[in-house]
Amino acid sequence: MLAILLPLLLLAQGTPENYLLVDSAELEAAKAKAAQFPWARTAMIELIGRAEKAVNTPLEVPDRGGQWGHWYSCKLDGVRLRTISPTEHRCPVCGKTYSGEPYDAVVISSVHSRNGAAIRDCGLAYRLSGRQEFAARAAELLKAYAARYQTYALHNINGEAKVGGGRIMAQTLDESVWLIPVAWGYALVRETLSEADRGQIEQDLFVAAADVIRQHQMGIHNIQCWKNSAVGLAGYVSGRADLVREAIDDPVRGFKAQIAKGITADGLWHEGSLGYHVYTMSATWPLAEAARHRGLDLYSPQYGTMWDAPLALALPNGDAPGFNDNAGANVGTLGSLYEVAFARWKTPAYGGVVARSARDDINALLYGVPEVPRVPLIPTTSALLKDAGYALLRAGTNAAAMRFGMQGGGHGHPDKLNLVTFGKGTLLGLDPGSINYGVPLHGEWYRSTIAHNTVCVDQQLQAAKDGKLEDWQTHGGATTIAASANQAYPGVRLKRTVTLSPQGVIEDQFECASAAAHVYDWAFHVAGTLDSSLTFADRTGTLGGTNGYQHIKELASAQTSEPFWMRWQAGDTTLTLYFKAAPDTEVIRGVAPGRNPADKVPVVIVRRKAQTTTFDVRHEIK
Repeated sequence: MLAILLPLLLLAQGTPENYLLVDSAELEAAKAKAAQFPWARTAMIELIGRAEKAVNTPLEVPDRGGQWGHWYSCKLDGVRLRTISPTEHRCPVCGKTYSGEPYDAVVISSVHSRNGAAIRDCGLAYRLSGRQEFAARAAELLKAYAARYQTYALHNINGEAKVGGGRIMAQTLDESVWLIPVAWGYALVRETLSEADRGQIEQDLFVAAADVIRQHQMGIHNIQCWKNSAVGLAGYVSGRADLVREAIDDPVRGFKAQIAKGITADGLWHEGSLGYHVYTMSATWPLAEAARHRGLDLYSPQYGTMWDAPLALALPNGDAPGFNDNAGANVGTLGSLYEVAFARWKTPAYGGVVARSARDDINALLYGVPEVPRVPLIPTTSALLKDAGYALLRAGTNAAAMRFGMQGGGHGHPDKLNLVTFGKGTLLGLDPGSINYGVPLHGEWYRSTIAHNTVCVDQQLQAAKDGKLEDWQTHGGATTIAASANQAYPGVRLKRTVTLSPQGVIEDQFECASAAAHVYDWAFHVAGTLDSSLTFADRTGTLGGTNGYQHIKELASAQTSEPFWMRWQAGDTTLTLYFKAAPDTEVIRGVAPGRNPADKVPVVIVRRKAQTTTFDVRHEIK
């Protein structure tokens, strides 16, 4: 039995040459890069500066845990609050001031987060500079948290002592995010601590936190990926091989299961949000690096496809289309993640992202390759992610993205056949993404069908059902996609066919059919100044009291059975939608929340009551 356990114990136990985040050879290479390359020197200087700030700041370890950051928004406007003081939190739109819980405790979370980052920064700065004061401050924070961790009350986002809550934070997710840099920092300064201090930190902080996190068991999910990395790193630094095995090999929740089951054949994380896709990338690499430093290679080809998806779905300026919760960042801002990916897979496209980044962070310093290829950042050809149910049609500086397939689980929105458009450097057809989940507006507007560029039937939300690809063609520089969403509404068939021409013109046909008559609302949202060929009259009352309609304001409408156009001016870019004629058409204009809930984004709703109708629209961008 001992012969079987010994390799696992050696795998889990720390060594002087191996610090999970980095090893001795990488530390020496980092010093050499900082001496030779300006970008690495900047990364080193900024790291040392953060460590010096941590050393020179009075020690502050809160006497209680923090709260969920999604509470930190104005209940009226939905915008994030500004911290005036630890007990005063102000809305920048309406000026309302909040105090007490949960707002005060959200600020406490930020203190814990700063301390976690300081432990990592001080540990790494110590190894790179040899300055003992950095190791001393990391040790001071580690010992303080080890002494206090189990005195912090277990609490969830509602203040309840339930599984799923944390002690430092209010979720096992945030507890995990906090624990990972703390484990890195501890591995880097472990040798400087006494045996007694090491024992207390390992058992009373890392093992205790891992036990809190492990009680909350999830399946294939971005949150579980963070939990796996936290538990795995806790196992490595405490010598608990069972925690490492669970984090990596658990057949339901472990790292290997997440990669095998969570990534679609197209490389997109199954929750269908590029924001959460990148969040999952951020969650997984810490465990992959720790395992690599202990002799286990988790960098499989399938895992590598995760770095392909943000490039495949990038708009011409690098932005993500914004589908589902968490709209996602510009791919050009992801250089830190692509530093790791290029170092491990050597894929030229990953180096292209790195080449266009500042390279001024820890990942660049530790893993950055001195020379990276300057290949095109954004693909120029259209991309179909059939398994995930996404398409990105490209023609020069213009693009159209459609979401048609998988629902995306709890982070999915009711927006099948949603169309996002982009032209001449400007985002045009807008997906609103999401805001802090703790405010009513998120559910009332951002998770409504009418908030997206699709068809809403009878003012109801689409069902959480997958759509289907019907056709995909690329020929002569033109791309056509056809997709259906026949389970979105009972008895209603919905099909959208979009063609992007080589000249950047979008032909858009949205077919609606049913044996019974329904009210079909075709919606389109663009941030810009709106004009029209129609004459509008003020529309009294509201469009509805639920399902997002209550948040469309400044209403006006026009009736027509003739062709008409709607035109938005967005900076120097003009988008004109030319609608073909159809009988008994009501055109409604208004404003509604955008990516920032304080924004008033013009929206057009083209409404028809019929058994069958087709919204036939030509999008021209100038």
